[in-house]
Amino acid sequence: MQTIYVAMDETDHSLRGLAMGHNLAAQLDAALAVVSVVTDPAQAEGRRVALRARLDKEQTPALDAIPVEVLVGDSAKETLATLAGQEGVGLCMGAHGRRPVPEMLIGSVTAGVVRRATRPVLLCGPRYAPERHARVDVVMVCVDGSSLSEAMLPHAVALAGRFGARLQLLQVIDASAMVAAAGEGAPGDVMESGYVHGLARRLGREHDIEVDWEVLHGSPADAIVSYLADSRDVMLAMTTHGRSGLSQVVAGSVSHEVLHEACCPVAVLRPRD
Repeated sequence: MQTIYVAMDETDHSLRGLAMGHNLAAQLDAALAVVSVVTDPAQAEGRRVALRARLDKEQTPALDAIPVEVLVGDSAKETLATLAGQEGVGLCMGAHGRRPVPEMLIGSVTAGVVRRATRPVLLCGPRYAPERHARVDVVMVCVDGSSLSEAMLPHAVALAGRFGARLQLLQVIDASAMVAAAGEGAPGDVMESGYVHGLARRLGREHDIEVDWEVLHGSPADAIVSYLADSRDVMLAMTTHGRSGLSQVVAGSVSHEVLHEACCPVAVLRPRD
């Protein structure tokens, strides 16, 4: 990534995206810029002035030189998604902390950008802790055996390469759900780890990288959040169905629950159909 853009408006949650963007740009030695979208060209200068004042209000020397770009477009979602899809660009966005409706949780604009973007969008939720995740040393990608989850893999490999980070695969086994579905005893550890172990070996062989893996147990969202609780310098990578209406995030609300609780940045991708 040559440029990290932080999508901002005049709300507090967008400042979390700025903290994340600053950390990522520093690690990558990339340019950092604030971006905002207006529908009327006459509004552009007023938005630029307002955001510049918001940055100056933070009284943080590192923010003084950050350029503010205001784009004009009929739809903020479409305009930002197009930006996120450009080669060499990383788009950071802060997410709301509201519950329980997924779209309210991450914000309708953020959800719309994720749904439209062809590359992962970098999100941070209300519990994001920039001091604990000042850099990315591990990219953890959640897989479950589905083509949906595995669509993130090439992007996760690329992210790990850019950050010089270790790649780790996470699979969550909900044993109670499996037993209920199968009507028999829970699978053994070897059977549980076979999929993710084999996937790690394949990725390592194809990309000539070292990939490790971990099998977690329990409710997927709870297991992932618990695993991340003591982590440092991590980026989580997940996919989403990204459907319209109330299903803006992955089925079962896993992605939005994780985003709400995780203190690390979360790369979210809505794979093409």
